[in-house]
Amino acid sequence: MKKCEFIGLDQYYYKEELENGLTVYMVPYENKTNYSIHYVTRYGANDLAFVPYGKKEEVTVPAGIAHFLEHKMFEMENGEDPFSFASKSGTDCNAATYTNYTRFLFEGNKNFEENLEYLLTYVHSPYFTKENVEKEKGIIIQELAQYQDLVEYRLENMTKEAVFKEHPIRNDIGGTEESVNSITKEQLDTVYETFYQPSNMFLVITGKFDLEKALDIIKNNKALQKAKSNFPIQRKKYNESKEVCQKKIDIMFPTTTTTKMSYSLKINIKDQKDIFVTDLYFSLMLSMLFGISSDFRERMKKQELYTSFHYMKERADDYIYISFVAETEKPEELIEEIKKELQKMKLEEDVLERIKKVWISSEVMMIDNINVTLDNIVYDVIEYGDIIQDKIDIYKKLNLKDLKKLLQSTDLSNDAVVIIRPESN
Repeated sequence: MKKCEFIGLDQYYYKEELENGLTVYMVPYENKTNYSIHYVTRYGANDLAFVPYGKKEEVTVPAGIAHFLEHKMFEMENGEDPFSFASKSGTDCNAATYTNYTRFLFEGNKNFEENLEYLLTYVHSPYFTKENVEKEKGIIIQELAQYQDLVEYRLENMTKEAVFKEHPIRNDIGGTEESVNSITKEQLDTVYETFYQPSNMFLVITGKFDLEKALDIIKNNKALQKAKSNFPIQRKKYNESKEVCQKKIDIMFPTTTTTKMSYSLKINIKDQKDIFVTDLYFSLMLSMLFGISSDFRERMKKQELYTSFHYMKERADDYIYISFVAETEKPEELIEEIKKELQKMKLEEDVLERIKKVWISSEVMMIDNINVTLDNIVYDVIEYGDIIQDKIDIYKKLNLKDLKKLLQSTDLSNDAVVIIRPESN
């Protein structure tokens, strides 16, 4: 077991790579009474084309199957689902599917050893039948239908559809009624056998627990020992266009009383050597120009160009896309102001240094929060392959010269607009 340091934060974590390929990250806290256990597979909604375990030819599976599989993992052959098991000790049990991973979790302050054992066992004990697969379809389709009336949900999905042409990130994580209806038991078996293998997964534990006992439970879990593992996964590499799919989408929507919009930039980062630092510099730029305390926000408020405004940044393989999302009655005017701000690129040294100090202070404060620490570990491992343990040192080295150099070589002309207006207008 390797002991590692979160450099500059006076906190250690332990990393163990098992023979079956599973990587375990553990962060014990002496001053806590609770714990979090998250079991993560590097398999999400984007994984629609791949070479299955034991096969040579690539297959394509329906959109939404990763989310469907997450649902089915909660059905046990003995009839007792994980929620029922967790409720006996007042433990929170849940799961979630994202574009590039799925996680299963137990969080509580009792029965740590039993819950860890159970989590590993149920994730490696799938129970799929044609009957329970068919039954689940109606449940998920009903769930998808409930989201269709939410304007924020539609805006997010339409934004991805406008930005991306080929990459499956443009699909709804839950799929569509048609794609869900086409899912079969055999397809679930295929994706499970391929992606729910220890060498494609990792386990993160934070909080109050016994380090040696936890590792002993993991190494001796019978279901985990039986799992197939240590084989490479071949996923389809999508030939995504540098250009956005649609420059503008402008629609009416019955369930909104205000106009919502997104203005998005599609940025190719294929040639960037350090993705983490590249991510940081784009985050710096966004915070400096469009952060809560930025001049832009103050000016837009005075001009009454929005009632709410935020930005988001996400990566999909070789691309970062940035979306500015707002509630506004003057979307075209606000978009023009955003464009002007991006063209001016007024980046000041003192603002950059202030943001760096805020980031460093946040790292110091967050390291004492077991849930935030766990989420940060999951994000690092998924996005960058391992924990970034020297973030504070990296923050300190960020500088205006390198930021400007990156932005000068960045094409910000690949943009897309989505506007959703009330039908009454």
